[in-house]
Amino acid sequence: MKKIFKQLMGLASIAGVAAGAIYYFKKNSEAQDDDFDDDFDDDDFDLDNDLKSVSDREYVSLNTGVQSAAEKAEDALEDTKEAVEKAAETVEEKAKDTAEALEKKAKDAAKAAKDTVKDAAEKAEDIAEAVEEKTKETLKALKGSDEDTSK
Repeated sequence: MKKIFKQLMGLASIAGVAAGAIYYFKKNSEAQDDDFDDDFDDDDFDLDNDLKSVSDREYVSLNTGVQSAAEKAEDALEDTKEAVEKAAETVEEKAKDTAEALEKKAKDAAKAAKDTVKDAAEKAEDIAEAVEEKTKETLKALKGSDEDTSK
């Protein structure tokens, strides 16, 4: 086991030396490449020869930014107007639907109330008839018992 460990440590140290050497050579070659790139940085270009004469130059109007901002504002206003109109139409439709639904519910409730009153009136008549019959029977019975007692 010690022998394998020594061999692995030796191999690791050789790999470390090789990696250090590669790093050193690579760093030196990049330093030389940087010196080569600096040669072009020192050139002074004369841009005055590239410019046109003052009479040949074209200038850009400064109002384009204001105009485009105004156009964007108009577009945004149109979009907002359309959105508000669409929302108003939607609200109007919803209001109509709600009114129709409420009207139907009110009619249904009125019909139910009318039916309930009609049923109650019929029951009251039935009760009144039953009470009248019982009253007549009771009076007959009382008259018959008076006749029995008077004899």
